[in-house]
Amino acid sequence: MPVSALLLPATAAGAALGILLADAGWLAAATALPLIFGSLGAGLLAGATRRLILGVLAAALLGVALGAWRGSGAALPSGPDSVAALVGPTEWRLAGTVIEEPRPRGERIQMVLDQVGVGRGDAPLQPARGRLLVWLPRSTQVVAGDQIQLHAELEPPQDFDGFAYRAYLARQGIGAIARAFQAEVVGHRLGFLPELAASLRRWLLDGLNATVPEPEAALGAGILLGVRSSISPEISDAFAAAGLTHVVAISGWNIAIVAALVAAALRPMQRRPGGRWLVPLLTVGAIAGYVVLTGSTPSVVRAALMAGAMLVARLGGSRAHAAGALLLAALVMLLAAPPVLWDVGFQLSLLATAGLIWFGAAVEARLQRLPAVLREPIALTLAAQLTTLPVILLNFERLSLVAPLANVVVVPLVPLVMLCCAVTAPIGATMATLHLPLLGDALTWLAGGSTWLYLHLMILAGKAAAALPFASVPLTAPAWLALAWYPMLAVAWLRRRPAPPEPDPMQALDLASPVAAARPMHPLLRRMLRPRGLLLLNTLLLGVISLASLPDGRLHLTMLDVGQGDAILVETPSGATLLVDGGPDPDLTLGRLGEALPFFQRRIDVMLLTHPHQDHVGGLVEVLRRYHVGLVLDSGRAFDNASYARFLELAGGRLRNARAGQQLALDKRTTLTILYPSQADADGPLPDEDINNASVVALLQCDAFSALLTGDAEAPVEARLADRGLLVPVDVLKVGHHGSNSSTSAPMLAAARPTIALISDGVDNDYGHPSPRTLAALADAGVRIRRTDLEGSVEVTSDGRSYEVVSRVARDPSRPVRALARAPGIAGSIGPWPYPDSITLARSLPASTCPRGSSSIRRASAASQPRPLGSCSRPASRSTSASSRSPPCCTTSTSFGRGRRVSRTASSARAG
Repeated sequence: MPVSALLLPATAAGAALGILLADAGWLAAATALPLIFGSLGAGLLAGATRRLILGVLAAALLGVALGAWRGSGAALPSGPDSVAALVGPTEWRLAGTVIEEPRPRGERIQMVLDQVGVGRGDAPLQPARGRLLVWLPRSTQVVAGDQIQLHAELEPPQDFDGFAYRAYLARQGIGAIARAFQAEVVGHRLGFLPELAASLRRWLLDGLNATVPEPEAALGAGILLGVRSSISPEISDAFAAAGLTHVVAISGWNIAIVAALVAAALRPMQRRPGGRWLVPLLTVGAIAGYVVLTGSTPSVVRAALMAGAMLVARLGGSRAHAAGALLLAALVMLLAAPPVLWDVGFQLSLLATAGLIWFGAAVEARLQRLPAVLREPIALTLAAQLTTLPVILLNFERLSLVAPLANVVVVPLVPLVMLCCAVTAPIGATMATLHLPLLGDALTWLAGGSTWLYLHLMILAGKAAAALPFASVPLTAPAWLALAWYPMLAVAWLRRRPAPPEPDPMQALDLASPVAAARPMHPLLRRMLRPRGLLLLNTLLLGVISLASLPDGRLHLTMLDVGQGDAILVETPSGATLLVDGGPDPDLTLGRLGEALPFFQRRIDVMLLTHPHQDHVGGLVEVLRRYHVGLVLDSGRAFDNASYARFLELAGGRLRNARAGQQLALDKRTTLTILYPSQADADGPLPDEDINNASVVALLQCDAFSALLTGDAEAPVEARLADRGLLVPVDVLKVGHHGSNSSTSAPMLAAARPTIALISDGVDNDYGHPSPRTLAALADAGVRIRRTDLEGSVEVTSDGRSYEVVSRVARDPSRPVRALARAPGIAGSIGPWPYPDSITLARSLPASTCPRGSSSIRRASAASQPRPLGSCSRPASRSTSASSRSPPCCTTSTSFGRGRRVSRTASSARAG
C-alpha cells in the first residue's frame, strides 16, 4: 500500500488523539510515547516497511501536535479573570454579545454570550475570559449579534441523568450559567454577511410560520433552515424510535438534496464546453450559500463537509476519493472546532457517511431479490447502521428495529418537503406584507397546504413506525464494544466478495425522487408522480381535505392539553373561533391549535385572556404573532409579567377590557357573556390580593347549550357571582384554578349544577392540582370529571340540543342540554354598565394600519417608552414578529372608552 494512501488517515487519527490528550492534561508525557515506540519499530525494520512506518509516524505526530495545540486553545479559561471564577451568591452586572440565535426552551430562551464584561454597581465593566450561558424569559426579544446587559448571580453547570453537562459546556468555553428576569439591548454587532443571512433566515422562518400550522411548521423549519428548537418532543421521540432522527436536522443528506436540485437545474450547462467542472463549482457555491443562510452552525458546516465528500467521490468516481474527502472533512472540523470530537452528531455523521461509502454497494448486492424501490433505502439504512451502531448504543441505549422500513416511506418525502418549504416560506412572507385578496389566498392555500400535507404525512409515518411493537428496544453496550466492533468491520470488508461496480455515491438522491420511486409501478401512477401530475394530485387532495374541514354546524369546545395551564378553543357552528387563554408554553399551545384547526385556518376571531399569569398568557404571545387575531379581551388588571407586557404590545388597538354585562355575538347561534369583573371590581382592591381573582368569568351559549368559563377565579369571586344572581345551571363547568382547593366552592356548585367538569392540569405538576377535596366535591355533586393530565385534550361537541364529550381515552354518550331562559346579567343585576350591553363581532375585519407591538425587552432608546393602546406610531424597538403584516384592528358595532396606558415590565411571571 503506498504511503500517500495512509498519510491522511494517520494525520486525522493523530489530531483526534492530540485533542484527547490535551483535554485529559497528558500532553507532555503522551506526546513522547508515539515517538519512542515508532523509533524502536522503525529501527527493527528495514526497506519499504521502514519508510512506510516513518511516513505514517510523521503524519501522526503532525496530527498530534496540531490537535494538541488546537485542543489546548479551546480549553475552558480559568483563573481570577475568568467567567468560571465568578460563580457564587454575588449579583453581577453582566454584558456580552449573543453569538447565535437564541433557542426557545418552553417558557424561557437560552443563549450564549461571548466577549463578556463583568462589574458591580456603577463600576466600569471588566472583561472576563470565557463564555456565559444565559436563560431569559421567553418574551425577551433578542437576536444573534445583540449586545445585552443584565443582572444575575452565576451558578455552575450541573450534570443530570448521567450526562456530563458541565464537561459538555466546558468544551465550548462556557464556564457558568446566568438566569435573569430582565435584560437590556444596548447595541448590535454582526458582520454584513452574517446579518444579511440572519435577516433572510428570519424572514423565511416568519413566512413559513405564517402559512403552515404547528407542529408541521417546526419540523419544516428544522429540515429547511436547521431551526430545531420548536420541534415537538412527541415528534422528536417518535422519530428517534423509528430511526428517523437524521430527518429532523440538517445533515449531509439535506445538503446533498440541495446539491441535487441545483445540479438538476444546471444540467443543460453540462453539455457545453467546461460544463463538467462548472456545474460542480456552481453547486458547491450554492451549498456554501445554503450553509451561510442556515447560520453556519457547526452541525450545518459538518453536514456540508460530509456532502462535499460525496461530491468529490462523484467527480473522482471511486471509494478511495470519497474516503479521502471524508477524512479531510473530518480533519478540518477537528482543527477548526476541537470540541466537535465529543459531539454525537459529528460522530454519527462521520460514521454514517463512511458506512455508505464502504458498505452501501455490498449490502445492496445482497438484497437483489427486493424491488429497487425497497432495496436501495433499506441497503443505505443498514450500511449506515453498521458503522454507527456502537455510538448509538453507547449514547442512546436503544436500537431501532423499524428504521429500514420507516426510511423507505419517509426518505422520498424529504426532497418534496424541502422544495415545498423553500417555495412556501417566501410566498408566506411576501403575502404577509403585500396582501392580494384572491391570488394571495390561493397561493398561500396551495403552497402552505402542500407543505403541510407532506410534513403531516412524514409525521404520521414516523409516529406509526414508532408505535409498532418492538419498534425500538432498550439495549446497552459496554464502551469496549467500539474497540472490537470496528476492527471486525474492517476484517469483514477486507474478506468481502469481489466488489460490484462502484455506483454513484450520490445514488441516494435518485431514490428520493417520487418519479424514480414509481419506476416499478403502474404507468398511470408513474404519470401522476411527475411534476404536473403531482401538482394536480396535491390540489385535489387539499381540496378534499378543505371541504371535509368546513364547519359542520355544531359547537366545538376543546380544552387543549397545554400542560400546567389553561387554553380553551371554541369553534362555533358557522366557523368563528374563540381562544380563551393560551397556556405557559408557546410551542405546545401552537401545536395544539394546529391539531385542532384546519390547516388553512390562520385566524382567531376573538381572544380572551382571563388574567395575566404566565400559565394563561405565555402561549398567547406567539398566537398573536402567527395568527390573524380580531378582537382581544383582557381583564385590564396590571401585573408584573414580561409575557403580559409583550401580549399588550402585540394586541395594540385590538385590545378591549372585558366587563360584566358585555355580550359578544360570535355568530347567530353563539354568544359569550361576560359575568365578571364589573368596572367596580376592576377599580377596587383584589379579593385576597390575589391576581387569580381578577380572572374574567364568562358564559358561553349555543342555542340551549351553556358552559361556564371561570379562568382561575377563586371562592371570593364565586361568592360575588352567587350574590349577584349570575350563576345559573350550566352543562359544562371549566373548573377554576386547575381544581385547587381555593375554588369550586359548594355554593357555586349548588347554583351552577354542571353535568361535566373540565380540569386543565399538567402531568405530575408541582402544585398538587387537582385537589382531592375539589375532586370529592365534584363527585359528591354527581359531576363527571374530565382532566387533561389523564386524557389529553378534551372536546365537547354540541348541536345546541344535546352534547357529547370526547378524548383519546373516553367518549361519553350524548346528553340533553339544560335550556336557559335568558343570558344572566343583561337585565342589569349589578347596576348600570359603563359599556354597551352588546358587542357584535364583524365577520370580516379589514387590514389595519396599526403595527405589531415592539419588543418587551428594554431597549436603550428614548423612543421605546410606553405608549397609549391603539396608537399606530411605530416604536423604535425592533419587532421579530412571525408575520410582518400589520394585524387587523378590532371592528365592532360599538366603541369603547379610552385606551389604557401600559406599564412596560421585564420581570418574569410567577407560576399560576
